[in-house]
Amino acid sequence: MSALLMIVSFFVNYLLLSLWSPFFLLLAAFFLPPETLRTLDASPGWQQWLMTVLILVPGLLMQLPFFQRVMIFTSGWKSAQGPYRQVLEQALEPVIRRGGLEGETFHLYVNPEKSFNACALGDNNIIVNEPMFQYFTVEELSGILAHEMGHLQKGHTWKLLLLWGMSTANRACFRIYSLFLALLTVLQFIPVLGFILVFFCIVMNFILRLGNWLLGWPLTLFNRYCSRQDEYAADAYACQLGLGPELYSGLAKLDTMYHNPQLGFFGRMLSDHPATDDRLERIREESGM
Repeated sequence: MSALLMIVSFFVNYLLLSLWSPFFLLLAAFFLPPETLRTLDASPGWQQWLMTVLILVPGLLMQLPFFQRVMIFTSGWKSAQGPYRQVLEQALEPVIRRGGLEGETFHLYVNPEKSFNACALGDNNIIVNEPMFQYFTVEELSGILAHEMGHLQKGHTWKLLLLWGMSTANRACFRIYSLFLALLTVLQFIPVLGFILVFFCIVMNFILRLGNWLLGWPLTLFNRYCSRQDEYAADAYACQLGLGPELYSGLAKLDTMYHNPQLGFFGRMLSDHPATDDRLERIREESGM
């Protein structure tokens, strides 16, 4: 399923990126010298190669520890120190021991955000939100960290970074286009040129909206489905380590704190996590509780 998601994501991002071609060719006509434009026009296939590079290279770069550290730094996560580190190491000890992971190094971070959450990122990075230390026991944190370890060991985290990187070019195109639309509020008053640019943007908006509905939404739904399956797999990993009851207790406490309402069909389709009741039931079954 993961391989299929990668392939589908590449082609969808490729097709969406190709929709931006008219806009960037218009910009090129304004900023590039005529000789460069003629050279590009005489070089068939350069657009296809450029789009492939813009999709794959950011995704591959995100697999490198340096870029993961940059992402962690810009997210405001801090390296776990003092009592936080002691609690995390204590909670992580049974996970490492039961998983046979004594030879691996794990990077522990604290997220100052005032919400209840934990996540794993890239190459053995584990992040726990600050309030978790106050409301959850060490045993419950062990169950939650076992779940996050499942994401790391099953390759879910590198896959997520690859998918995120593959969509970077499209996000950058959207931001550049948004700046252009802001500039258009001035350019629209220029005779003839303003009319041409406004008409061009109307056509571009239609193409982009249509492309997003036909390509973006199906990819989003497929991505969310795969994400829900990853959550089940990470829960199963925690149960295999014998930490299912601890995960169950922590997850049930989270559910009580948030009082999550029952999601309808479309809500479940758009959610990247399964319904908590479904997860708790599976954990009970797999742990023999």
